Amino acid sequence: MKKVAKLVMIDPDGKYLLMYRSDHPTFGTDPDLPGGTLEDGETVLNTMIREVKEETGVDIHADSVRMVYSGADYSSHGTHYALFVSNLNSRPTINMSWEHSGFEWLNSDDFLKKAMAAKDTYMRMVADVLK
Repeated sequence: MKKVAKLVMIDPDGKYLLMYRSDHPTFGTDPDLPGGTLEDGETVLNTMIREVKEETGVDIHADSVRMVYSGADYSSHGTHYALFVSNLNSRPTINMSWEHSGFEWLNSDDFLKKAMAAKDTYMRMVADVLK
């Protein structure tokens, strides 16, 4: 079973980081979160930490996150989704990888609206879990 782990970052002003894909073959330039697919021997937590560093340049520490969802209920293909949230002490500098073309910090309502409008069922799960 494929497993995906991603992170919602919330800055001290209550703004949520939303990234945009770099023309994904299925999801185009849809909204996205930093994170990705588990590699052999990884936990979902370790995957999320590694992927966030690769995609944003931000170091996330395990003790600064909480898991808010884990399961396959939202996936039509049986993919296991893990979602973490981190309330940051300061807004980090984002150094995007090739996987994303842009990002913005949004208030909760705008973040949830864009997540709900995404093609990716993962992002719709995010909107449902966080509302």
